[in-house]
Amino acid sequence: MDVQEIRKVASQRPFKPFWFHLDNGQKHFIKHPEIIVSNQLIMTVDEDNKAVLIAPEAVTSIEFSEAEFSFAEPAADKP
Repeated sequence: MDVQEIRKVASQRPFKPFWFHLDNGQKHFIKHPEIIVSNQLIMTVDEDNKAVLIAPEAVTSIEFSEAEFSFAEPAADKP
């Protein structure tokens, strides 16, 4: 995917969480704007708060998912 396109998505304000779909079948949910995009590397934190390094050319698509915008914890079942 084009680096400029990735930068445009990553820098939009207000930030909208999105999925990176990669050429190896992996996907990473990016839920906050702490992301660095260079011509050689994307550095970010995924949905598990783990550091992720991605080559821009490995990104096959970016998906916005309205269902993923709610970060509220599910209500605990009460006995």
